[in-house]
Amino acid sequence: MHVDYWNSFGWKDEFAAPLFTQRQAFYVERLKLDSAYTPQMVVDGRTEFTGSDLGKAAKAITEATKLPKAKIEIVRIDDKLTVKLTDLPDHDVSNIFLAIAEDNLVSRVAGGENSGKTLEHQSVVRELKSIRLLQRQEKSAEIETILQINQNWKKENLKLIVFVQQNESRKIIGVGRIAFEGK
Repeated sequence: MHVDYWNSFGWKDEFAAPLFTQRQAFYVERLKLDSAYTPQMVVDGRTEFTGSDLGKAAKAITEATKLPKAKIEIVRIDDKLTVKLTDLPDHDVSNIFLAIAEDNLVSRVAGGENSGKTLEHQSVVRELKSIRLLQRQEKSAEIETILQINQNWKKENLKLIVFVQQNESRKIIGVGRIAFEGK
């Protein structure tokens, strides 16, 4: 999720969005950090570190896989997406989010500290939206939503990610994904 607070340093990141900056600010508050920074990585809504620290990333991801998670099944037929959640662990009120991410993107940086560089990107979140609120007592859910794909996105590079995040703690209690498959 590209943040937009770098846009005032001589170059505007075309993939940045205020929503992603706002999400990072929530993590700063929730994880009791001094400030936001880039490149920050947050795993499972519980642990944060500098994203280039491969050792911390591997450890955090391994630990996250040990925690109970919901099962998420995602089915796409044309522009209709059906999401089924089962076996939800105990949780507080949560949001079910849909993220549409695109691989193989490139930025040609015109200003700032990376001026003149060409940056390659994977899994850039193009859209993030809540598709349903999940109440504390719910142990399963089924959601149907309509996909709206921007005509400038390359469908063969898209993936659809659904994740369930507790509102208060920001902890992730389920994740699923599928390739868009260019349909």
